[in-house]
Amino acid sequence: MLGCQPATPSQKRVLSSEVQRRCVIDSTETQVCVRQPAQRIVSLFESGLDGLYMLGQGHKVVGIPAEIYLQPLLFNAYSKLDARIAKKQLATPSQGSNATNIESLMALKPDLVVLVSGQTQTIDLLRQFGIAVYVMESGTYAQVKEELAEIAVLTGSEHRAEDILQFADHIVAEVTEKTSRQAQRQSIYYAWSGGRIYSTSGRKSITNDFIELAGAYNIVKTDTNQPNVNPETLIEWNPDNIVLWNTDPQLIYQREELAGLKAVKQRKVFNLSPAFIYNPHTIKIIVTAIHLNHSIYPEQSDVPVDTLKLNILSKLYGGKLAKELMQ
Repeated sequence: MLGCQPATPSQKRVLSSEVQRRCVIDSTETQVCVRQPAQRIVSLFESGLDGLYMLGQGHKVVGIPAEIYLQPLLFNAYSKLDARIAKKQLATPSQGSNATNIESLMALKPDLVVLVSGQTQTIDLLRQFGIAVYVMESGTYAQVKEELAEIAVLTGSEHRAEDILQFADHIVAEVTEKTSRQAQRQSIYYAWSGGRIYSTSGRKSITNDFIELAGAYNIVKTDTNQPNVNPETLIEWNPDNIVLWNTDPQLIYQREELAGLKAVKQRKVFNLSPAFIYNPHTIKIIVTAIHLNHSIYPEQSDVPVDTLKLNILSKLYGGKLAKELMQ
């Protein structure tokens, strides 16, 4: 662990004079700086990892979250993006959001680590060791765009980020124009992944963003990002649709207490899967929205779903990979 000791005051002075070229402010309102575009990156937040591949920086990744290897659908997608992942050659210094192995991570000698907010102890410790740590939240679509642009600054891929974001804004405007014409907007109740069907998202969330982009409205009226509800509340709300992410709809259909829900009776429980393609915490929130629009308004939607999906994925990963990811 000798290499993990904090920099001396003289070393810190040198760093502070050199890092000003590439600095951003992350979601914790902390300035994150690198002396040059990052060359060895550990991303333990899957959405951040995805963003690096979108930016053409995947070859710089030296460490990834363990979930990439543990979840078959994620592994299948990332195996197409990176031959090292297909061969399970990239290290996984984290077994979850609160189980980062600092020694294993430091052994990778990263010059940038990407983490999700909430890992306070790991973040503080890495920063004490002089490692640039960029903390993501991806709580709204605006924040997703901002974070992609900031990762681009830290990796020297600003032009690529600008190209992606201009493209995304154009597609969002196009989809919004179509979905805003929806005469009778249906309600959606969203449940979190991993079977957490009574954990949902309020109005100030990225979930609300893709629900509205899909031409529907969030039945949860609170602004709270991650409220929990009880079965009685869900029954009282009686949503038109229930949307799950990476969760089997049978978890809803099999619950006797929910059998009377409109969404259950009409078989309008939708699962956003595979999670990689329908990850709303990335620019692919647009893909999520157009898929959802077509699912809940199958006879009314005039959004060219498959064409737009392929167009968006091609922009993000290239035409060949886009076709493979959609198979």
